[in-house]
Amino acid sequence: MSYKLRPFIEAQTSKSNIKPIELDAIDLSLFQEGPEFLSQRQELAAKLENSLSTYGFFSLINHGIDLETFDRLRSIAQSVLELPQEIKEKHLAGALKSDEEDRSRSLGGERGAGFKPRGYWLMKNGVVDSIEHYNFRDLQQPGFFSKDKTYPEIVRHYLPEVANYYRFLHSTILRKLTILCDIILELPEGFLWKNYFKVIENDYKNSGNGFGRFMLYHSMDPKEEEKVDKNWLRGHSDGSAFTFITSQPILSLQIRDYFTGEWKYVGHTPGGLIVNIGDAMEFITGGYFKSSIHRVVSPPDDQKKFRRLVLIYFCNPKYTAILDPEPLNSAKLKRLGYVKPKVWEKITFSQWDDEKGRLFGKKDVNDVKGDEPNLVLLYGRLHERWHQAEKNFSIEEAKKSFKVIEV
Repeated sequence: MSYKLRPFIEAQTSKSNIKPIELDAIDLSLFQEGPEFLSQRQELAAKLENSLSTYGFFSLINHGIDLETFDRLRSIAQSVLELPQEIKEKHLAGALKSDEEDRSRSLGGERGAGFKPRGYWLMKNGVVDSIEHYNFRDLQQPGFFSKDKTYPEIVRHYLPEVANYYRFLHSTILRKLTILCDIILELPEGFLWKNYFKVIENDYKNSGNGFGRFMLYHSMDPKEEEKVDKNWLRGHSDGSAFTFITSQPILSLQIRDYFTGEWKYVGHTPGGLIVNIGDAMEFITGGYFKSSIHRVVSPPDDQKKFRRLVLIYFCNPKYTAILDPEPLNSAKLKRLGYVKPKVWEKITFSQWDDEKGRLFGKKDVNDVKGDEPNLVLLYGRLHERWHQAEKNFSIEEAKKSFKVIEV
């Protein structure tokens, strides 16, 4: 009672004429283990493959998390993100601005544990973001509950419920998804889980991991909004392997169509999870799975009075995982021609995570006229996936047409 939890008020369905894209819905209640259900898993995998190899987005239904759990966590998230500013500033994930971060000491507001304040990221034309979030680190490890960690009192109180949610996502839902991916890639079932995502207690380096986020979008000043073409969060790809987002009714999330480059709205699946592929899985599969560009824009007028609150889980492979297809030795990928490009340096997820994570709100990357940020070359790879559908788009071609920052 002392934490004043109350229901989070979701937006009503918009009456605008926007027609969202229909993502493939993967029904996890149809996933059953054992040799007698192999054909059933193969059917699910075939449906999933279509999404992973094109849009990189799909929805999950009947996944085992009930509506009451989502409502409860949204209530907790709401109260956490409404804490007084003086408490938030005692529990910052990093600096107050992305360009002020000392990356040798901090993961920054993007990935560090604690609060990212509004105005942390620079967008363009001098405009900063209006987003707050709270990140949870080490969710899969016993150390998540350590008394040495400095949580706000309300966060400490609800840690067990937070951990239960994010651990179920990782150990149950993610494990099933990786088995379906094994089937797609013609690997032994359990290969991806065992070699990339399995949690090993107290082994932070060689254990699958991820970080959770409570994320709240505040409305922007209309004049500022116009300066950034109504973007609340600029287009980007995630550095993670998989990202799980709670579906919500505000029409704001857009994905960049893999085939046409057009922006399309993602609709609402009540009680569903929206899942997208991140850079790590694109690299691990040599580009077969697509790490999609997505963004958040100003909602329709009839939804603007509501706040957009989402629970996110950025799921990562172990830090030592090699980000190219060679360790998979997938006959499927070889047949399709998805092999390690010569320009790719051999890197671990830890290396990519560190470099990619520090670029999101940087002025010299993001302060540009169009939708696409300046290109950054990391380890022989461009830091985001804006040109993945262009067959003849090489790094050399990119340098002829774009500003490419080399790290």
